[in-house]
Amino acid sequence: MTNLLNVPYVHMIFTLPHQLNGLARNNKKIIYNLILKTSWAVVKSLSKTNNNIGGLPGMVSVLHTFGSDMKYHIHTHNLVTFGALDLETNKWKKPKRKDKIARYRQINSLYKRLFLQALKQQYLEGKITYYMSYQQVEEMVKNITWVVHNTKPTLDTSILEGYLARYINRIAVSNSKVEYLKDQAKVKLIYNDYKNQKEGQAAPKAYKSLDPLVFIDQFIQHVLPPYFQKTRRYGLHSSATKKKYKELLPQNLHRQADVVRTVIQIISKLINNLPYSCQKCQSEIFEIVIVKPNKNWIHQYIDIPNSRSPPKPSYKSCKPS
Repeated sequence: MTNLLNVPYVHMIFTLPHQLNGLARNNKKIIYNLILKTSWAVVKSLSKTNNNIGGLPGMVSVLHTFGSDMKYHIHTHNLVTFGALDLETNKWKKPKRKDKIARYRQINSLYKRLFLQALKQQYLEGKITYYMSYQQVEEMVKNITWVVHNTKPTLDTSILEGYLARYINRIAVSNSKVEYLKDQAKVKLIYNDYKNQKEGQAAPKAYKSLDPLVFIDQFIQHVLPPYFQKTRRYGLHSSATKKKYKELLPQNLHRQADVVRTVIQIISKLINNLPYSCQKCQSEIFEIVIVKPNKNWIHQYIDIPNSRSPPKPSYKSCKPS
């Protein structure tokens, strides 16, 4: 996450319909690759359109196959640049919309269409092993809305970075959420109950009891295929593209104040308030400066004399004679 650009980011989650869980279990490597590649294809295609942005974005993706209750729930978490690099003018372009890279319906419909196209190609090449034909699979999911969650853009990506970092090397469930009940011969699983979560509050905890063999089966289903890369970088974050634009990209991004101004405008709209401005020049453009730790920073602002402070008084207890 240290290679993120100095631009706002959005968190996008592409989910696979549960009707395709059986297909995914029998073809894990193919389906997992498809959802990762399709997520990037959607972001790249929409960002390339001038009506949305008009350039090449950057994206960091993490595959996730489980929910908090360890059910089979295939989706990708994606950290996407809120803007793109125009490869013709070599300038950074911000999105036409203030809170998303494209219309939600456009994102959802394109995601469904591209995934089904790629899945059909895998069927035609004879790489899919499943009891249903492609026509049957398409008929089952074509009228379902393929959900894509989108967050508001933010320049402070520390929360998103921390959120995604937990999933990079995470297993389906940690030891702290599992307890074996000897008297019942059951496994107690503690999970976050998102269905009963109230807005602005943490999800309440819930638990369910499973037979040991059932628990082992649910755990094993989340084991990835051998050598599968669950974290991937695309566009401006891929190694090849980053190397190609290593001299051009940082200059364009650091020179542009529009990306910072865009975030301030978004925040101002949300809180219905005017942005902060400088009292001297009335400018609304601010520069973010990273201040390194310094033990002597206080001496820059407060003149502390070198003389030692007086010793603290000592109190001796008196023994009765």
